[in-house]
Amino acid sequence: MPLHNVVSLPFTLLNRGQLGGAGVVFFFYTVILACIAKALFDIANFAGVKTQTGQATVIAKRIVPAHWEWQTRGRYLTRAYVEEYEILDLIVNGRKMTYQPIPWIMERTTANTTEPVQFKAARFNSKVQITKFKYL
Repeated sequence: MPLHNVVSLPFTLLNRGQLGGAGVVFFFYTVILACIAKALFDIANFAGVKTQTGQATVIAKRIVPAHWEWQTRGRYLTRAYVEEYEILDLIVNGRKMTYQPIPWIMERTTANTTEPVQFKAARFNSKVQITKFKYL
């Protein structure tokens, strides 16, 4: 099937009077384009941004309770049981965020302290991405 037929498929369906089919195809094309745009935005957001060293203020150490969530397993969407885990509430570069370090770093971290951190600040939306926490 040539690319021209795939691109013109919704318009062909519309001309044949198949409004529902054309709407479904337009919807899937829109979802695919949105996913591609988000991926390109995320790549451009952190591309070429240098790692900064700063201080992270640990606000709280919390436990996320065990819960069920939807996860993909290859091509299949299944419900998975997630056991409880600990996360940290941090303030890095003026932005409040949550972070889950590896367990041995989590054990040695306490609330209401300031820890060294290496992070990248995004270009467009100031999102913070932690590269190293506590042990630089």
